Amino acid sequence: MASLTDFHAERLILRHCMATEGTADAEYALEVAKLKDFIRNGTPTKAGRIIAMLMEDNDEVDEFKIRQISERLDADDQQANHQTE
Repeated sequence: MASLTDFHAERLILRHCMATEGTADAEYALEVAKLKDFIRNGTPTKAGRIIAMLMEDNDEVDEFKIRQISERLDADDQQANHQTE
């Protein structure tokens, strides 16, 4: 997931938002991405990076899949933190 640059991830997020909102307006899609917290302070969030990864793999993007992957990543992070303590 870290292999995507912020720029590439942002473009994929915008493409997703444009598709889900049925618009070709990139500025509107950016506002949607910010509202849904896929992009915060000009940088893709964890959820945004998951969307970008799924878009890059031509996978279906839905809220359940985003939540599921995010929870797995959180569990992996917690396990890694416990091992280093």
